Amino acid sequence: MVRYLIIIVFLLNTGICYGGTIKIASFNIQVFGQSKANKNDVMDAIVNILKQYDIIAIQEVRDISGTAIKKLMARLGVQYHYIIGPRLGRTSSKEQYAYIFKNDIKLMGRPYTYEDPLDFFHREPFIASFKKDKFDFMLITIHVDPDEAVDEIYELLNVVIETREKTGEQDIIILGDLNADCNYFDENKKGGLDEENYLWVIKDWQDTNLSKTSCTYDRIIITKEATENDFTGVCGVDYFDIKYNMPYKKAKRISDHYPVWAEFHTGRDYD
Repeated sequence: MVRYLIIIVFLLNTGICYGGTIKIASFNIQVFGQSKANKNDVMDAIVNILKQYDIIAIQEVRDISGTAIKKLMARLGVQYHYIIGPRLGRTSSKEQYAYIFKNDIKLMGRPYTYEDPLDFFHREPFIASFKKDKFDFMLITIHVDPDEAVDEIYELLNVVIETREKTGEQDIIILGDLNADCNYFDENKKGGLDEENYLWVIKDWQDTNLSKTSCTYDRIIITKEATENDFTGVCGVDYFDIKYNMPYKKAKRISDHYPVWAEFHTGRDYD
């Protein structure tokens, strides 16, 4: 009996016994508002997509009534919670970010919108802290303006720095529709979010949109600390049209973007 206890303690101390995993995703549900929320087949498909993940950052919620997200949550069921940010944008067309997460994930503290007094961002990032088992982490989601993609993506470095200073958290994950490819952004010039200190989980060759062009607009970028201790190395793009054998026109009714996702250990985090 003593020998078995010694073995268990050894495994725990060496990190070999590290528990479960969590899937974190990002999905731009193109113009998600009342019109889309009232289409039963579209909502059924969105729910099937979202239920694959433990936590999902949502971009492009466009609904002044606030009812579309509530209809989505009603379909997802009581095992999911959500938080939603303020309506953002420089024009009359405002958007909101949301996080949808399973109820075994703890929301830590109060989520907030990044303060942007110099107006670098068209839609300021929405930041929230979560914890699953031992893995605590900050999520920064954003929908980058395509016409200002270079400036906004480069400015995300300062968002990470300020988030670390404000919270002390080292495990930070940027995720969202960054428009980080094709005519908007040179993916070979990643600026301060260089690949020596950050891991661009979704690779430059992966297509994340349903248009005829192959562009890696949607990204997940994680800090070095989260890469070394927590990222399992498993990630991908959810090609839901192929998975569910959808005709192109039907898939486009859901979104013009594919979800992107990454998997993390929940028992290795000790920072």
